[in-house]
Amino acid sequence: MKVNKNSSAAQITRAYAWMLLALTTIISLAIITVVGYNLVANKRQQATSLMNSLQHSFIDNQPDWNYWAYTSPMDTSNTFVKITVDFPKKPTKTFYSKNTESFLDNTWDTWPLLSHIQYQDDQGFYYHILATKTNKKGKKIRYEIWLGLNDAIHLFKLILEIIISITLIGFVIGACLIPLLAKRLNAPLVHLTVTAHKIVKNPEMTHHENLPVPQRPQEVHDLSLEFNRLLNSLNQQVIRDHQFVSDASHELRTPLAGIRGHVALIKRHGHAHPEIIPNSLNFIDTESQRMQELIEDLLQLSRMDHAQLTLTSTNMTALIHAACQRYQTQIPQPLDLQLQPNVYALANAPSMEQILISLLANASKYSPTDQRITVSLTQQQQHVYLAITDRGVGISAADKAKIFERFYRVDSSRSQKIAGTGLGLAIVDRLVTLSQGQITVTDNQPTGSQFRLSFEAVKNNS
Repeated sequence: MKVNKNSSAAQITRAYAWMLLALTTIISLAIITVVGYNLVANKRQQATSLMNSLQHSFIDNQPDWNYWAYTSPMDTSNTFVKITVDFPKKPTKTFYSKNTESFLDNTWDTWPLLSHIQYQDDQGFYYHILATKTNKKGKKIRYEIWLGLNDAIHLFKLILEIIISITLIGFVIGACLIPLLAKRLNAPLVHLTVTAHKIVKNPEMTHHENLPVPQRPQEVHDLSLEFNRLLNSLNQQVIRDHQFVSDASHELRTPLAGIRGHVALIKRHGHAHPEIIPNSLNFIDTESQRMQELIEDLLQLSRMDHAQLTLTSTNMTALIHAACQRYQTQIPQPLDLQLQPNVYALANAPSMEQILISLLANASKYSPTDQRITVSLTQQQQHVYLAITDRGVGISAADKAKIFERFYRVDSSRSQKIAGTGLGLAIVDRLVTLSQGQITVTDNQPTGSQFRLSFEAVKNNS
C-alpha cells in the first residue's frame, strides 16, 4: 500500500524518528561525557596518590623505588617517574623509575590533548602530573609522573561501542515500530474519513446518516461528535429546504389551480353566461394577490438567510407608540398600550416596526373583534421586553415549538376563512434573530397567547 508522505501517520513517523534520533544522541553524549569524566577523575586521583607516596619514598636525596612500589595504592608497572634534584652550587641529579628512560626516548612526540593528558604515537595516552618542592636550603626537587591511560581508553572505547550499538539498534527498532504505532493511532481518523467519503458518494442519501464515534483517542471522539452535530444540522437544513420547496409548491399550486379553473370556466361559458365573469375575475384577482404576497414573503425570507441588520440605539417607546397608532385603523380589536417611558434598545427601527405589525396582525386574525390586544414594553436591568398579548383561540403545547417554521399553521387556522401565507411568524423569528434578540410564546390567562420578545437595552444619550 502506497504511503502518502503528507498523511498524519507519515508526519508522526518523521517527527518521532527525529525525536528518537535526537534523544538517543543526547543520551549517548551524556553517558560518554559522564563516563569519560569519571575515568579521567579516577586517574587524577590515582596520580595524586602516587605523587604523595613518591614524595614520601624520597629519602637521603634519592628515591627508594622498591619502597615506593610497595607503599603505592595501585600497580606501578605501567607508571613512569622522573625526579630531578637541583642542589645549590652542585650538579643536577636525575632519577628514573624502571623503563622510564626508554619511555621518554622512544620517539618522544608528545602533544597535549587536555590538561594533564598527553599522547605518544607508540605509547598511547598517559596522564601527566608535575610537582615541585623547595626546602629552606634551596634544594629544589621536581617530580614527574606518567600514568598509563590505555586501560581506561580501552574501557572507554568498549562503552562507546556498546552505546553506539544500542543506539543504532534502538533507532532501527523504533523506526520500524513508529509507523505501526502511528497507523494505529491514526486508524480512527482514517475510518472517519472513509465513512464520510462513502456518505458523500452515496446516491441514496437519506439525510439521517451519522459518522462513527470511536471511544479513543479523545480528540477523534470529540471531533466525531462535533462532525455529527454539524452533519445533523446540515441534514436538518436540507430536510427543511426540501419541505420548504414542497410547501411553497403546494401553496402556489392551490391558487394557480383556482385561477386556471376560472379561466377555463370563462372560456367555456363566458359567452353564454356573461354573469359569471365578474365573480371569476374577482376570484382571479384575489388569488393572484395572494400569490404575489406569498412570493414577496418567500423572497424576503430568502434574502434574510444571508442578511445583516445595522443595529443602533432606538427609542422603543416612541417607535411602538407611533406604529400602534397607525395600525389601529386596520384591525377591529382595540389596542391597549402599556409602555414604560424612555426605553431604548439596540435594534433596527424598520425591522422592529415590521416585527410589531406582523405580531399584531397575527393576534388580530385569531382573536374576537371585541377583545383587546395588549402591547407592553418594560426594561429590566440590561434587557428590554416587548410583549403582545391577545385573548384569542390560543396555541397548543404541540404547536408552540413549530409556529415559527415556514408554512406551518395550527390546525384551527387551516381554514381558508383566515388569510395568510404561513410565513409571517417565520419572518418575525428571523428578524428577531438578526436583531440579536429572542422570542418566546406562552399561554395567556384565561385564554389567548402572549408573544414575548427581549432585546439588549442601551442608555439614553439624548
